[in-house]
Amino acid sequence: MQRLLVSRTLTQRLYTRSNARFFWKKSGSGEDQPEPREDPKERQRPYQEMSQSLVSGAANPVKFVRAHAGKSAVTCNRRRSRASANKALQEATGMSPEVLSTRADHASPKQPLPELRTFSQPSTSFNASSWVVSGVTPPLARRSPRGEGSHVSPLERKKTAIVLPGQGSQYVSMSRDLYEQFPAARRVWEEAEATLTAFIQGRRLDQDMPPSPLRDAFEAKLLEGSALETRRSLQPGWLRDLVFSGNQLELTSSENAKPAILACTLALLAVLRHDFQVDFIREQVQWAAGHGSGTYAALVASGSLLQEDALRALRYRGLEAMQCLERHPVLFPEGCTRPANIYETWGFANAGSGKGSALLVDEPASELIDVARHDGSARTWKGTQVSAVVVRPGRLDDALREVETVQQEIRRGDVQGIASDEFVAVSNVNSRLQIVLSGTRVGVMYACDRLRFKMFGARAVNLPVSGPFHTSMVSEAASNFRKLVEVMPISELSPSLPVVSSFDGRAYKDAGDIREDLARALDSPIYWIKTIHTLVEQGVRRFICIGPGRACAHQLSKELAHYEKSLVDSTGSKAQELVGTLDEPPSEFEVWSVSTTQGMEQLVHALERVA
Repeated sequence: MQRLLVSRTLTQRLYTRSNARFFWKKSGSGEDQPEPREDPKERQRPYQEMSQSLVSGAANPVKFVRAHAGKSAVTCNRRRSRASANKALQEATGMSPEVLSTRADHASPKQPLPELRTFSQPSTSFNASSWVVSGVTPPLARRSPRGEGSHVSPLERKKTAIVLPGQGSQYVSMSRDLYEQFPAARRVWEEAEATLTAFIQGRRLDQDMPPSPLRDAFEAKLLEGSALETRRSLQPGWLRDLVFSGNQLELTSSENAKPAILACTLALLAVLRHDFQVDFIREQVQWAAGHGSGTYAALVASGSLLQEDALRALRYRGLEAMQCLERHPVLFPEGCTRPANIYETWGFANAGSGKGSALLVDEPASELIDVARHDGSARTWKGTQVSAVVVRPGRLDDALREVETVQQEIRRGDVQGIASDEFVAVSNVNSRLQIVLSGTRVGVMYACDRLRFKMFGARAVNLPVSGPFHTSMVSEAASNFRKLVEVMPISELSPSLPVVSSFDGRAYKDAGDIREDLARALDSPIYWIKTIHTLVEQGVRRFICIGPGRACAHQLSKELAHYEKSLVDSTGSKAQELVGTLDEPPSEFEVWSVSTTQGMEQLVHALERVA
C-alpha cells in the first residue's frame, strides 16, 4: 500500500511538471481515474489577448527591444532565484517562512507560478516589450503587466541618439499612411516631388536662395547630372505613385530608392514637429547617425544640409552609380548581348532567389542566363549580388580576412571554374554578427560558400539593393560624384546635435569633415559597427530608429547585446548570478523603431512619459 501511494505521488508530480491536461482523482469505485484539469493555455489566454491588443504587428511599429531579446513570440518561463521566489509567494499567499522552506519544487495544479509572464506577440520581428518582470509595464502599454486598469509608469531619461536608415530599407507603400493623415507629411512629399521634378527637367532651384559662388557651382553641376536622366512621365503625383503603389524593382533602383527613403524619413520627423507639436530633435536627441545614405537625413535634421540639396544630390549619386554599372566592362563585356532590362542583373530579383521571382512576373525575360562561362569569342553578361552574411560569434576578423583571400585567389585565377574577373568585397560591417558582401553574383556566392564551409558564417540572404555599392566597382561614379560634393553648400554643424560618420565612426568636426566623408562614401565600405561603438562610448543608451524598415533596429539590438554582456561581466560574480533570472536588472540599452502612423502616436505617448 505504501509503495502504491509513493508511486501515485510520483505520478502526480510527473503530470504536474509536464503541464498535463489530466490529473488523477480517486473515483467512487476506489479506482484512480483521470479527470480533466484546467488547460494552462486557457489560463494564459487573457494575457495573450491583452498582448495582442497592445501590439498587433504592423499596426504598432514602435518596438522596444531588449538587447538580447530575439525574434518571435515566446512564453517567458525564466527561472527565479529561490529567495526571490519564496518572498513573492509569501507576499501572495501569506505562508510562513517555515512552510515555504519545506514546500515542494512543483506548483499546485490550481496556482500558476508567480513568475510566469507572457511576451508580447507581434507579427513583426520585434517584441513590443522584450520581457516583462513583476511590476514593470511594457514601455508603450497603458495597462499593467496583467492588463488590469490603466498603468502609466514614467520612462527614465537617457542620452538618446536618432538613427536613420539608408538604401535597402525601401518598400512600396512606405509612408503612405502618414501622407494620407498628416498635412506635414503631405508637404514633405509635395516638396520632394517638386525638387526632383526640377532636377529631372534641368531647372535650377536657387531663385529663393542667397547667391554665392558655391551655390552657383553646385547648381551648374546638378544641371550636368540631369543629362543622365532617361525620359519618364512627370505627371503631378509621379513620385507618390512610384513610392506608394509602384513597382518594387523600379523603386529599388538607386536613383529612386535613396531620395524616396530620405523623403520618408523627413516626413516622419515633420509629423512629429508640426502635427504633434513635439520638438523631438531639440528636446530628446543628443546624437545623430545615418546608415550609409541615411547620413544625408541626419545632416538635414542637424541643419547642415538643405532638404532640396540632399534630395538632388542623392538622385545624382544614384544616377552616376547606375550609369557606372551599366557601362562596367566586367558586368557587360564587349560583344555580349545585354539583358532585356537591368532588373535581370540584380541577384535579389533573379527568379531563382526566392522572393524575387514574384517581382519579375510582368517584366520581359531574357534568353540569357547569368553564369560564369566562356563560349569562344562571346561572353555572357554578369549579374550583381548584395548579400548579408550572419557571422558566427567571435569569427568576424576571420570572416573579413577570408573574403579578402577569396578575392585574391579569384584575381590570380586560382579558383577552378571561376573567371578571374569575378569580384567580391565587404561593403558593410554592420555588427559583430553581420557583414554584407557585394560584387558579381558568382563571386559573392562563392565567398558565401567559403565562409559557411570554414564555419565563419552561418547563412546569407540577398538584400534589395541594385548594385555593389561601397566597393571599387563604382569607383568611376564615386570620382564623378566627388566633384558635386566639393561644391555642395554645407553649413557648420550644430553643437547641440553632433553627427557620427557611418564609414569610420568619427564624429564630424566641421563642414570640411562632412564634405570629405560624403565624397568618399560611394566606393568606401560602411563600418556601422564603429558608429555604434562611438555612440555607446559617448554614453548613448536609447536608440530611436526613425524611417522605413527595421533593419537598423535589428542590427542595433544584436550588437548592443555584446555591450550589455561586457557590462555585466565587468560588474562581478554577483551580477552574473542574476543573468537569466527575473531579478536581473533592466537593460541599460533601449532600441525603439518607428516607421508608421501608429508608431508615431505611440512614440509621442512614450515621450510624454520621459521623466
